[in-house]
Amino acid sequence: MITAVLLAAGTSERMGRCKQLLFYGDKPLVRIAAEAAVAAPVDEVVVVTGCQAQKVQAALKGLPVKLVFNPAYASGQGSSLAAGVRAASPRAAALVFLLADQPLVTASLIGRLLAVYQQTWPLALRPNYRGRPGHPVIIKATLRPQLEALSGDQGARSLLASWGDQVLDLEVDDPAIIFDIDTPDDLR
Repeated sequence: MITAVLLAAGTSERMGRCKQLLFYGDKPLVRIAAEAAVAAPVDEVVVVTGCQAQKVQAALKGLPVKLVFNPAYASGQGSSLAAGVRAASPRAAALVFLLADQPLVTASLIGRLLAVYQQTWPLALRPNYRGRPGHPVIIKATLRPQLEALSGDQGARSLLASWGDQVLDLEVDDPAIIFDIDTPDDLR
């Protein structure tokens, strides 16, 4: 079983408003990311909410996702990541971490990354574009205790670094993995 965890809780300080609700084309960013996750070859999709949780939930209406509210969302991404991992099925063999501000990540891209992951089963798979690491990152579910212990603004980056060569850095020819929307200029 594979669980996708979509992080959509942040306060978006650099943007000045909850960016997961901003429209990219004709849809909110969070819906674009959730639709890609739902269409990907995963067994469940967990969406972690926080900032404007009710509006985020409304933006996802009709999608088969499991919503989990992170009451500590303002403390940073680590607490949201931990909340998503705790909400994932205990049967999950791997967790795919997606960000709500990456509208170019497609179900097809997620599927290609999962195919490589399932052939090799590394501790983690991190896609890279021209040497720059990006998302989605796939992590073996045996590492749940370490992921659930994250808090504050500490995401999984430090964990990935500590796992060293057990992380498969996969070069992909798709800038979608590094494109995110953090500022008004990015949105334009």
